[in-house]
Amino acid sequence: MASQVKMLLDELAAVLAEMGALEDMKNENEEGEAAPMSEEQEASLRSLSERADKLKERIAFHEKIAAKEKELKAVLERSAPAPAVEVKTPEEKTVERREFAIPKAIGPLKAFRGPNADERAYRAGMHLKATLFNDADARRWCMDHNVESRAQAGTINSLGGMLVSEEMSSEIIRLVEEFGAFPQFARRVPMSSDTLVIARRTGGLSARPVGENTEITISDVTFDNVELVAKIWGIANRVPNSLLEDSVIDLADAMAVEVSQSFAEAFDDAGFIGDGTSNYHGVRGVTTKIVDGTHTKSVVDAAAANNTFDTLDLLDFTNAVSRLPLFARRNAAFYISPAGYGSSMLRLMMAGNGNSASDIAGGAGLNFLGFPVRLVHSMVSDLTGTGDEIACLFGDLSQAATFGERRAVSIRTASERYIEFDQTLTFATTRNAIVVHDLGSTTKTGPICALKFAS
Repeated sequence: MASQVKMLLDELAAVLAEMGALEDMKNENEEGEAAPMSEEQEASLRSLSERADKLKERIAFHEKIAAKEKELKAVLERSAPAPAVEVKTPEEKTVERREFAIPKAIGPLKAFRGPNADERAYRAGMHLKATLFNDADARRWCMDHNVESRAQAGTINSLGGMLVSEEMSSEIIRLVEEFGAFPQFARRVPMSSDTLVIARRTGGLSARPVGENTEITISDVTFDNVELVAKIWGIANRVPNSLLEDSVIDLADAMAVEVSQSFAEAFDDAGFIGDGTSNYHGVRGVTTKIVDGTHTKSVVDAAAANNTFDTLDLLDFTNAVSRLPLFARRNAAFYISPAGYGSSMLRLMMAGNGNSASDIAGGAGLNFLGFPVRLVHSMVSDLTGTGDEIACLFGDLSQAATFGERRAVSIRTASERYIEFDQTLTFATTRNAIVVHDLGSTTKTGPICALKFAS
């Protein structure tokens, strides 16, 4: 662009030189005085003047374009993460260092962690502004920086809803697993349709003594089916528009945390304490189903009068551990509320009859009797009035329950719904199936058993 302007300026200078030469070539009369220009000279001068005006307009146009190009490049450079550059450490080792020319988060990020967290949060935030809040500048930024934007329509992960960016989706999935025990530790099954039937082993081969010249009794591996039906789980949220005007990094971080926490809580509620009503999408959770009278062999009663967390003793827990079959011990863990853990397990570890916490727990972390402890906010947390309730679960949740994944998270918005409050409605949905299917029977302990408070 600069070279074009220079060429036009050189051409204009040549035209001005020709005009000056014509002015100097005026005719003289017989008395030696300047005579009027001939018609031919006037025509040449008029042509040069018109040519100079056109050159002047072209120069102004190209200068304007060059200025606009410079302005847009400045915006891009200010908005985009700077490319990675290689630097040398004192040991002369080549490492990657990223310098960001993007706004920083107002506070520490909660959802986005690890290398380049700010950059991933910024990309997710710009995608949100572009697709959900119809921001023109954000759309342009996403196109320039290859941030995916898919308008989708329905039945499979690659078609359906307005999906969040890859960066946002991966963070939400990770946080759902981090915040929720059920999605993390139940058996996870991808679903390619709304319903999925999976086989469940109910019986195996039997080895029997065989006498000489005696026919061997035949045994078979037997199966039945568990049906998963994907259902929609949704979150409606009102986002202050002032948040949209702040750092998009904080917007993406806040959205990821809020959505993932809400989904994780809903999945844990349904999977652990669901009572089969519409509040839990018809799901009957582990603690509800295990005490329905058909799984009594998997329920361990606490000692008489041990009806609160602060009265449970070590024998109550060891009885639960001893009840679990060997096939479920490899991935066995305790499932208990934070309040229950502190009031019972932690209390017993710190007392320890003269032993240290590590002697009983196998470590000072969330372990008890040598097994991991997984905190479940949905389970009973009351410190009084807990008679006949389930204090904790112990076993392998992946053998007792299945979490089917039909569609990842999608988010939609409505900017007019709460316009009087200067807020934007966001609606996040996902499709999953939760089924608790193996809890034993009245004669056989299942892969997970329950410690029940005394009456």
